[in-house]
Amino acid sequence: YLEQFPVAELSMVGTLSQQSLFGLIRDPDGGVHKVQVGDYMGTDHGRITSIDEVEIQLMEIVSDGTGGWVERARTVAMGGGEEEA
Repeated sequence: YLEQFPVAELSMVGTLSQQSLFGLIRDPDGGVHKVQVGDYMGTDHGRITSIDEVEIQLMEIVSDGTGGWVERARTVAMGGGEEEA
C-alpha cells in the first residue's frame, strides 16, 4: 500500500515492539501502517533495510539518467524528516 506514495509524503510516527521492532508510518491521508524490515514503501521501490526507535532506513532503485539504475540509500526519521544518504 505504501508504494503508491513518494517517500517525502510519508512520516515515521513511532515504533512497536512485538518479538521484533516494527515502524509506524503515517501516509498522506492520515492512515498509520505497521512496517518491518523487508517491506516496501515509496514510489522508487524502496525496501526497508533497518528500523530503530528514531529512523527507518531503506534502499531505493532509481534511474541514473543514462538508461541504467542505481541504488540510493534513504532515511525516514521520526517526526517526518527524510533524507538521502
